Amino acid sequence: MSNPPPMTKKQSEFSVIAPASIHSNKYETPIPNRENSQFYPGDRIYDNEKAESTISDEQIEHVPEGTGSPGKALFMLLKAFVGTGVIFLPGSFVSGGLVFSICLMIFVALVCLAAFQILVKAQQTVGGSYGDVAQALYGSWLRYIIQFFLCLSQMGFVASYLIFISENIGIAADTLSNCSSPIESKYYIWMVLAVIIPICWVRKIAKLSWLAVVADIFILFGLVCVIYFCSDEIARNGPGPNIRMINPNDFALMIGTAVFSFEGIGMVIPVIEGMKEPEKFPRVLNIGMLIVTLIFILIGIIGYVAFGENTQASVVANLPKVPLSVTVQLLYSLAMILTSPFMLYPPLQIIEQGVFGPNRSGRVNKRFKWLKNLSRSIVPLVCAAVSFGVGAANLDKFVALVGSIACMPLCFIFPGMFHFKVTTKKWAKVWDVILAIFGVGITIYTLYVNINSWITPSSSGSAPAAECVPLAT
Repeated sequence: MSNPPPMTKKQSEFSVIAPASIHSNKYETPIPNRENSQFYPGDRIYDNEKAESTISDEQIEHVPEGTGSPGKALFMLLKAFVGTGVIFLPGSFVSGGLVFSICLMIFVALVCLAAFQILVKAQQTVGGSYGDVAQALYGSWLRYIIQFFLCLSQMGFVASYLIFISENIGIAADTLSNCSSPIESKYYIWMVLAVIIPICWVRKIAKLSWLAVVADIFILFGLVCVIYFCSDEIARNGPGPNIRMINPNDFALMIGTAVFSFEGIGMVIPVIEGMKEPEKFPRVLNIGMLIVTLIFILIGIIGYVAFGENTQASVVANLPKVPLSVTVQLLYSLAMILTSPFMLYPPLQIIEQGVFGPNRSGRVNKRFKWLKNLSRSIVPLVCAAVSFGVGAANLDKFVALVGSIACMPLCFIFPGMFHFKVTTKKWAKVWDVILAIFGVGITIYTLYVNINSWITPSSSGSAPAAECVPLAT
């Protein structure tokens, strides 16, 4: 079977991780970003009259083609990977143990790097987005499967964020009210929807790009404060209690969380298309993955060593109850609230396209507009319902579940399948098969362990929420 011809520049103008539809109309369609969900002011918006009326997986972030330097490409990779998932790593170190978790982070980083590199090779051969490559090499059936996993991963991210948001708002409310808050933390999940749902109605998310910038500032501030508080805790009280080198009971949960943290594969294709010298991208990717891995390991180590077995699923919840830490909890929660609509944009678009098609425009018929708004409201409501059912006590297991069931296929299985079709080297095909089989095997194994952890909970995982402590002055 001969390889399909490469797509033209026009066909591959956008590339991403998460699916969203491109409608055939004369209006602009915004392109949001992935895990950090950032969108830059002034980004060029695609003219949909030039696009085919099909569901497409190319909407996360547009990078102006042929203008990016290696430095800018490196920055974009860093912002795609270092986001909200990193705060779950100290809690996952409890599941894995200190030494095992460090080794696992390095191993997952190397496997992800190899998968990213072969994904780039496949894309350069075929052209287009993640879904375009799938359709060109295997047909529309694989494109639909990828769209399913992309929607599942994005909604899973938001569901985990809502758990984190409600927990931290609840902790802050208890602290500020001297432990007399009348509202249980899980009910804040429904309250924050009052902010998220209206933003989900916005079609031109580029107009809200400043929200993503604000969210990034809050995330960076939060990470700096986490490092500060953990370092201070170690300096004053020494390492936390019962630090284990390996946890034989729950180490597999760490695998899912590690992949969850490294799930930035959607930024690989748009960044390389935006580079002036794309042949330099492999080196940029190597450097970026090295920096990201070091940051992840640093946050995981310092959080786990500081609090030991008392480390909670989100290390932010371990911070001492002082004004600065309460500020961190509230700002990080706000960052996730602002990030969630951007994360939901791909599933919102693909579901809307699937239900209404390309020709039922809300600009022509107000009835269609409000029906589409209703569909856009149901998606975050589903995420909230899942979050409410899971609860803060199971946040670490839920994050690992999202990593296992949604992220691993995107990271390991599909890149191996793509490269197998485009390479002519037999040894490369062997490694592609190994990578895909590894992805299938590790997905099934971690999913089994995760499901078992829900059925028979272990006492050696991340710590439950601590008792309320009034604000220290």
